[in-house]
Amino acid sequence: MPVTLQFLSSKSKRRNKMSELFTSAEQMQKATNYNQWTFELFCEYIRGDVLEVGCGVGSFTKLIDDQGNFDSLYSIDISQPAIDFIKTKKFKNKIKMECIDLINAEGCYDFILCMNVMEHVEDDKNFFRKLTGLLKKNGVLFLLVPSHMFLYSNFDKAAGHFKRYAKKDMNSADLPSGIKLIDQYYFNMIGALGYWAVYKALKSGNINDTEGEIGLFDKYIVPFSKKILPLKAPFGISLISIYKKIN
Repeated sequence: MPVTLQFLSSKSKRRNKMSELFTSAEQMQKATNYNQWTFELFCEYIRGDVLEVGCGVGSFTKLIDDQGNFDSLYSIDISQPAIDFIKTKKFKNKIKMECIDLINAEGCYDFILCMNVMEHVEDDKNFFRKLTGLLKKNGVLFLLVPSHMFLYSNFDKAAGHFKRYAKKDMNSADLPSGIKLIDQYYFNMIGALGYWAVYKALKSGNINDTEGEIGLFDKYIVPFSKKILPLKAPFGISLISIYKKIN
């Protein structure tokens, strides 16, 4: 294939993948119970100047705006369609939104939120260093990634995930100077079981066809999980790590 056609084909593939992820994010914003449940995990850390990395279609941007107490909010994503979409929403506060890669982001922040982003980055070590490097003293990073490589499926591959994480993966390298891990746990145990059944055991499911599954999970499973199951489980669909810059 000529070089020009290879380049165009590569661009087309990236556009198709971004389109798929945008569709998936649109479907997830309808999971209001799940989004609120997740928001409650980090809402206590929201303060001062806030950076949201990978804002997608703004599901959590809206929750931060409605329920958070902050001075400024800077929401970034590498998808221009996502940023264009989020700008159509109405917010109470003035929010800066920008299509920019984290590597080019600047500033210092009291709270950084990064969920379901790092798994898309091959050089995740430098990505993590960049995140922690943007923290102010006493600033907090809330980092959520998909967990357990035994759950890695064609769905992950289609979504552009390089890996899923275990605690040992997150804790194997030395932390940057002044950064302390203050909490870490797996989240959403039932979600992990459902994910394994659908995408590993049955090998079904499509990144663009999850709306029905999301709706059932959000309506029935989330309320049950919040009331009955422990928050910090021995396994879960996500791994949450919370870091603080102590000096």
